Amino acid sequence: MDTNLQPTAISWPAVLAARPQLIADAHAMELRDAWVTAEREFNANLGRQTADVARYRVVDGVAVIPVSGALINRYDFLGEGSGYTSYPALTREVNRAAADPAIRGIVLGINSPGGNADGIIAPSSAIRAARQVKPVVALVGSIAASGGYWLAAQAGEIILDNDMSQVGSIGVYTMHMDVSKLLERIGIDISVISSGRNKVDGHPFAPLPADVRASIQQEVDDLRLMFAREVSAGRPVLTADLALATEAKVFSAFNPRSGARPAIEEKLADRMGSLSDVVGSINRGRSPGRFTRKTGMTDVTREEHDRAVAAAREEGRVAGERTGREAAATRISSIMTSDEAKANPKLASHLAYKTETSVEDAKEMLAAAGPAVSEQKSEPEPRVEKTYEQRSAAAGGDGYVDTNGGAPKANTKAGWSKAVAAANKGLGPGARH
Repeated sequence: MDTNLQPTAISWPAVLAARPQLIADAHAMELRDAWVTAEREFNANLGRQTADVARYRVVDGVAVIPVSGALINRYDFLGEGSGYTSYPALTREVNRAAADPAIRGIVLGINSPGGNADGIIAPSSAIRAARQVKPVVALVGSIAASGGYWLAAQAGEIILDNDMSQVGSIGVYTMHMDVSKLLERIGIDISVISSGRNKVDGHPFAPLPADVRASIQQEVDDLRLMFAREVSAGRPVLTADLALATEAKVFSAFNPRSGARPAIEEKLADRMGSLSDVVGSINRGRSPGRFTRKTGMTDVTREEHDRAVAAAREEGRVAGERTGREAAATRISSIMTSDEAKANPKLASHLAYKTETSVEDAKEMLAAAGPAVSEQKSEPEPRVEKTYEQRSAAAGGDGYVDTNGGAPKANTKAGWSKAVAAANKGLGPGARH
């Protein structure tokens, strides 16, 4: 087969190709590579780090948490060292730094073009909650785009590290793979058999119908609106309307032709600065955002700190529980409404409600189990006692009736007459009257 005929999209993991993503289009392949690499490293037991030890570095009492590479909602990778960042790891480290009384502030060192849309709410909520406890600053190195900017906007201040720093791309990315022409050229026909009008919307074996395309477009438009609102919630100076008006454009820190600073002028960033500047500001008490203390953190009592930490943890817990409930409901619904569940609903119900089996594994188990065998047993019809007249009527005028209630014997009228004649002959003439 001529590999040059293969669209690049074919090499995408299905979980990425089929879902909207928060990543700058020019960096889309980075997300694919990060996902594939993370899978390989995890399966080889590489790249996993100890979760009970802080994974950020501390600079003069300030936690510097790396948010590097593509953002993925999988496994336990954090920024530097792995080349990508997982939402679970980032959420945990932000919560850890917020709860540590020895940490005066948090710096998110962001160098990310974005990544998965699924899963971003947890770290976003953790960052916003941490702002209630101590200063949180997003320091953008090379880029904070799409999902990376979503996270940056939750910090109290966005600072650009150098003139080549970029921010923005407030938009959503997805794709549809149409491999029908490729399959036609290599002689493969695919028959898609489904039940339910929308069951296979967007499958890759045919061009995308106009109504399905419109539905997918609506999904990404809705997610973009959510994106803009979340950015505005974390960064009120950039309203949702202003965020949408950027049309997913990426803004640079410096325009060499005009000398302007587009990212700052368009309110996507606050100022230029370095890590040492940010750390110094936090330690001097001139921290940005909603949590600002003129005299620094030294006048915060332990009781105040503990109350703030408890509030932040509770907000994070509620957000996590909500995300968990939504994921559980989706898993249960996917199992119970699957085609495989129709043949064996009892097993499907057990897998959905009584186990934590994944949707894919549940479908495989249901397919292997096959249709359920009915457990209902046929009950014998109740015996109804009949009168002699009823049994006679059922058997016929000259028929023989089983007085025990059984079915009438197959005696005919002729057979009965012969039996009577034989009996009379045996008794002789005197027996007949």
